[in-house]
Amino acid sequence: MRATTYLAIGAILAPAPAYIPSVASAQSRSPADACSREITYEVQDRYPQARGVRFTSTNVSDSGRNEARVTGKGEFDDRNGGESRFSFGCTYSYRSGHAYDLDVSEVSHKSKDNTAAIAGLVLGAIVVGALVAGSKDKDRDDDWNRHEVWSPADGVRCVARERACYKNGRYSEKWTRRIFYR
Repeated sequence: MRATTYLAIGAILAPAPAYIPSVASAQSRSPADACSREITYEVQDRYPQARGVRFTSTNVSDSGRNEARVTGKGEFDDRNGGESRFSFGCTYSYRSGHAYDLDVSEVSHKSKDNTAAIAGLVLGAIVVGALVAGSKDKDRDDDWNRHEVWSPADGVRCVARERACYKNGRYSEKWTRRIFYR
C-alpha cells in the first residue's frame, strides 16, 4: 500500500509532458516571416556578394484553402558598395508551415559612383610624378660626397664614373683626354 501511495503522490506532483503539435507551431509563424526568411537564403545563394537583405514591401494574399502567396520587393548591398533591388514571390503552406515555390526576379544593380576616388587617384599620381621629376639628382650628390668628382683646375670638374670632364658646366674634350686618356 505504501508503494501505491508514493506512486499516486508522484503522479500528482510530476509535471505533465508538454505536447506541442507541429501544426500549432507552424501556424504561429506568419506567411510573410516564413517567406522573407526563405527569400533571404535564396538571394544569398544566388548572389554571394549580397549583404544586408532588406524587404521594402510585402503583400500576402490567400491563394487556396491552406496556402498563401507572398509577393513584394527588396534590396541588398553588395561588397563593392553598390545596391541591388529585386522582386520576390513565394507560396506558404499553412498546413506544413513551410515556404516553397520561391521566385526572385527583376534584379537590378546600381553601382557606387567611384568618380571621386578615381579623380583623387589621378591627382595623387600627378603630384607624385611632379615630386619625382623635381627632385635633385641623388647620384651627382653622392659623387661629390664620395670624392669621385674633383676639380683639377678652376671651372673644371671631372667625374670618375663617367670618365669625363666639364669646363664651366659643358663637356670638355681637352680636359677629358688630359685626365683620363693620357
